[in-house]
Amino acid sequence: MSTTDDFQKKKFAFDIYDINKDGMISNGELFTVMKMMVGNNLNDVQLQQLVDRTIIQADKDGDGMISFEEFKDMISHIDVGNKLKLDL
Repeated sequence: MSTTDDFQKKKFAFDIYDINKDGMISNGELFTVMKMMVGNNLNDVQLQQLVDRTIIQADKDGDGMISFEEFKDMISHIDVGNKLKLDL
C-alpha cells in the first residue's frame, strides 16, 4: 500500500468520527460514533468511561480533543490498509 493510500484511509477513518468536520474529534463525537458501533453491548456510563480514557490517552496537547495528527499516532499500530479494504 502506498503512503498516499495509507494517508487517505486514515483520513477517511478520522472523518467518520469528526462529525461536525471541524478537524477535531470531540468527546461527544467519539461517544456518538462508538455508540453506533457497540449498540447495547455497553451502557452509556461504561461507554463514556471508555471514551474518556481514549481521549486522555490520545490527546497529546491537552485540549480535550483528538486532532488528525493525534488520531494517526493513536492508530499507528493498526494496519488500516487491510481494515479498510473491499475485496471484490
